[in-house]
Amino acid sequence: MSFDEKLIFSTRLRHERERLGLMQKEMAQKLDIPPNTYNGYETGKRSPNLEVAKHISDTLDISVDYLLGRTDERNLKKEKTKLDESIKTIAAHRVNPYEDISEEGINKINEYIEMIRMMEQNKK
Repeated sequence: MSFDEKLIFSTRLRHERERLGLMQKEMAQKLDIPPNTYNGYETGKRSPNLEVAKHISDTLDISVDYLLGRTDERNLKKEKTKLDESIKTIAAHRVNPYEDISEEGINKINEYIEMIRMMEQNKK
């Protein structure tokens, strides 16, 4: 691992452990490795082998690529959930309530919804 990869790995590993509210010793126990070995991973003094990296990612439910800084997506394995067929209405909200959407933008959203509706009807 390069210096940058070690830094990203150690930072993300610490962040994920803290997100779970675990101490280093508790995380080491979950991984079934010595606490000083785990500490070396978080301080960047050690790098895990591939099997340990996979075990860490499985334990934390995050991708190895995320740990290595190859992506900012925490978990690439998760499948997209399907909509419940009984749902007939989907609501949307603005991420930034102070940002207005123009009338033209709202019309485009409505056109897109209508296009999806027509595509679904054509499948039947």
